[in-house]
Amino acid sequence: MGTGGQFLRGAAACALLAAAPPALAKTATATGNAITLKPLSIVKLQDLDFGTAAVGAAAGTIVIDPDTDGRSTTGGVVPAGGAPHAAQFYTYGGPLQTVQVNRGPLPVLNRSGGGATMNVTQLTLNGPVLRFLDTAGLLDLRVGGTLAVGANQLAGDYSGIFQIIVTYF
Repeated sequence: MGTGGQFLRGAAACALLAAAPPALAKTATATGNAITLKPLSIVKLQDLDFGTAAVGAAAGTIVIDPDTDGRSTTGGVVPAGGAPHAAQFYTYGGPLQTVQVNRGPLPVLNRSGGGATMNVTQLTLNGPVLRFLDTAGLLDLRVGGTLAVGANQLAGDYSGIFQIIVTYF
């Protein structure tokens, strides 16, 4: 074949490149987040979420385990989805510093739009009240709880607040 055959193959490759569609560019945006902690501080990473439940003629409870984020129910309460999980906080102090973790009053959850409430009857921690921060001065603190659901509880979104108090020694 000689040099002419090689030239034709090269020409065919150039023709394919010239026939390729033009490149298209798309743009997307994202958010970057960071948390910085000052010594002797606590920051909330996520709220306590009991998830979605169906209720009937019998009262019951929804329990969130602070160690596993697991949800269990009793009585006439049936789990119905959502993403239930314990609240999560980080505390920051000195390496191996002693802290005491307490809670404020038990919360009452109010229905958005009014007309009904539900009581949180217990808040549970993922460890003892008195504990030590790790060698970096951090503590991963999780809070679960028990929600009392009434018989024929009015449907809707319920929310409330609770306090976690960390005393640094």
